[in-house]
Amino acid sequence: MDTPHAHAPAPATRATGQPIGNPQRASDTDRENTAARLRDAVGEGRLTLAEADERIAAAYTAVHHHELAALADDLPAPPPPPA
Repeated sequence: MDTPHAHAPAPATRATGQPIGNPQRASDTDRENTAARLRDAVGEGRLTLAEADERIAAAYTAVHHHELAALADDLPAPPPPPA
């Protein structure tokens, strides 16, 4: 028999979808890195130009790290730099 406390609660979020707590603010470098990853995804054939344009615009207006992460969370991690 399941009890009301049998499952862990989902993380609390605000109406905007932003996690409640202390989200980390993104820097200009973080935004540039995300935009570069999105541009690379176009070259890899993973995003269309229209998808990338929309996501890149969102990257430049993002305030917190979780906003940037959401823009590329359906893309594989970039390849490591050559040794």
